[in-house]
Amino acid sequence: MSSILIWLGAIVLESVPLVRAVRVGWAKQYKFFFSYLSFVLARDLCLLVLYFWFSKAYAWSYWYSELFSVLLGCGVVWESYRAALQAYPGAARIARSALPLVFILVTARIAVKGSISANWILGPTTLETEVELRMAQVVLLFGLVALFAYYAIPLGRNLKGIVCGYGLFLVTSLTGLMLREGLGPAFQSAWQHIQPGSYLVVVLLWSITLWSYHPVPQDQARLSLDEDYKALLVATKSKLRIVRNLTSRAMRP
Repeated sequence: MSSILIWLGAIVLESVPLVRAVRVGWAKQYKFFFSYLSFVLARDLCLLVLYFWFSKAYAWSYWYSELFSVLLGCGVVWESYRAALQAYPGAARIARSALPLVFILVTARIAVKGSISANWILGPTTLETEVELRMAQVVLLFGLVALFAYYAIPLGRNLKGIVCGYGLFLVTSLTGLMLREGLGPAFQSAWQHIQPGSYLVVVLLWSITLWSYHPVPQDQARLSLDEDYKALLVATKSKLRIVRNLTSRAMRP
């Protein structure tokens, strides 16, 4: 009963920042995040109906929608980079190239494993897929946080709330998924209480930090970050030039 009440509370809190942002008109500033939150809210409402009145359809609906929410979460991570680095064109250019590549490689690896597996089962296989995608998101999100901390890049109230909330959600989800994969059904009963409680903290944080729009502030970190990008670009071009010269020499008769 307590888990149902937490579930209902999470649905209410999910709707608070979403309705507020749409009503005030700043949801377009974080399109991926609010698209993700809209899907999660619709998913929770549908799953709630299935849980009480169509229980046989609940399991497969949960796993298919869970996989789609993980893919939408990749967009949240990408948008966090885009919003934080919008004043740093050099670093943003690297992020725009690197992030999609990481997600494509992870997705391709999962697709290959699924295609060669003779025992594809919706629940367990989706669980393995979710672990891999969540792991990639955690690494990228913590890389972003490390970048912010190193260059003292200000995030602003909204972006800080999105990053901290989604980061907390990823860490708790990944921990739970790995424990479920390792311990099996023995951990499932405990996770049914831990997961809703931790998610309630996440949506409460979003409700507080996303109540009104706060743009990402700009400061002097731009000069340092752009200088490092230029230095990296020069070093990369120099190494490519060396490799090209060595290759041309090796191909000479």
